[in-house]
Amino acid sequence: MTLMSAFARRARDNPQKIALLTEKSQMSYDDILQLVHLLDVQLTTRGLRPGQTLVMASRRPELCLALCLLLSLRDLTVIFSVPEPVQAAGLAFDRVLTTDPIPGLPEDRQFVIGPDWFSDMGTLPLPDFTAAGGGGGMFVYRSSGTTGTPKFIRSTEGDRLADADRSAFWGAVDLSSRRVLSTLTCHSGWSMSLILQTLLSGGSVVALTEGSGNALPWIDLYHVDTLGTSPAVLQMMLEQPQVGQYLRGLRDIRIGGAQAGAQLLAAFAAICPARLHLGYGSAELGPCFRWIFDPATPRPDSYLGEFRRPDLQIGFFDHDLNPLPQASEGVVGFRPVSGRLPRQYLADSDDRRSGFVNGWFFPGDILRCEGDAYFIIGRTKDIVNFGGNKFSLAAVRQVLAQAFPGMTPEPVVLADAGGLERLGVAYRAPRPVSEAELTAALAPFKGLRVTRALRLQEFPLTDTGKIDSARLRRLFLQA
Repeated sequence: MTLMSAFARRARDNPQKIALLTEKSQMSYDDILQLVHLLDVQLTTRGLRPGQTLVMASRRPELCLALCLLLSLRDLTVIFSVPEPVQAAGLAFDRVLTTDPIPGLPEDRQFVIGPDWFSDMGTLPLPDFTAAGGGGGMFVYRSSGTTGTPKFIRSTEGDRLADADRSAFWGAVDLSSRRVLSTLTCHSGWSMSLILQTLLSGGSVVALTEGSGNALPWIDLYHVDTLGTSPAVLQMMLEQPQVGQYLRGLRDIRIGGAQAGAQLLAAFAAICPARLHLGYGSAELGPCFRWIFDPATPRPDSYLGEFRRPDLQIGFFDHDLNPLPQASEGVVGFRPVSGRLPRQYLADSDDRRSGFVNGWFFPGDILRCEGDAYFIIGRTKDIVNFGGNKFSLAAVRQVLAQAFPGMTPEPVVLADAGGLERLGVAYRAPRPVSEAELTAALAPFKGLRVTRALRLQEFPLTDTGKIDSARLRRLFLQA
């Protein structure tokens, strides 16, 4: 079964049921099929051929969803990203699909969707897609990678179908009667997996073009009962006045991304009746661990849950990636029980201590297991996970040193009261530098913000002359 045929069979069962709600439109399952067919005709007429690679620059949810189904039908490879990082990574593609012309890109390299494309919507004879062929489509999503350097990850259509069975709630929630909203955009692989999982189950989806910024009123307006979000967005919600009035109808929330601290979870559970589903995974692997927050059963912030991937094997390694067969703690690696991992980077990584190495995937984390329970101890890489994106501290250090002559900066990963990672900067400099100035200098790192700045006369050092990170963090706590 292909993704296209699976969706078409679901649409056949209930064609007029609402499938997708956006800021501007409401579409039934049959409407989605009509849109897929319309795009197929328009793109084929303009020169798109099976097997080609398309960059999907638009974030409009209905177009992203339709293209997910069209890639299945025509064996396309679709890169969900604006073109600039694709070009910067040196990736080859045939055309860009966009709703606005892209300056500097030749006209013959882009399909610009205009209003005239939709004039025949609903009037074209609709083929029977329930036995649709294809099945060779490829999804490509951008990830911050294991070291803070963006990477493009390719996954097969079959892998996405498998992910749709487990990507959010692992069977603990029947999505067939749910209305689900993800606070991430459709350019996120995690968000699209949740959308596909919901629709293939027969449920309805609310999808926003810009994601989390305006999610709360839509949760209330569209009677959303199931939410996919991140710890950073939960914390943003808690800062809003009378936020509880928007959340009364929620029944289940899947929290992905960075670790959520116990304090944050308890604070949110106090104002929202929904069950909080948590897990650990990566864009390269999909979800791996799962647990459900219970205020009556405290868990440490490092708790990841139980391993839920029988298709994967876990291994522990030392920092040089030598296997530790009898260990219950170490640098963690994952590999398939049989075959090879279905997701791979489109370009080789220059880091040989994380990513895909010798058949294993190394996310750069150090884990510990106690029976069936797993805990995260730390990371092998010098990165900060801020708002769900990973940023290299080495790159931050370099940018700040260039921006402030005479400064010796040392970025530090801190944790706030909710357990979320935050960026502090200790520095030596001729004059004080504020958090606002430091944040402004880090504008190239979109979304990254310096929350604490600490001016020092000297850095604490280890016996080997290196900066003592543990002591430096303690200085922030004492300041």
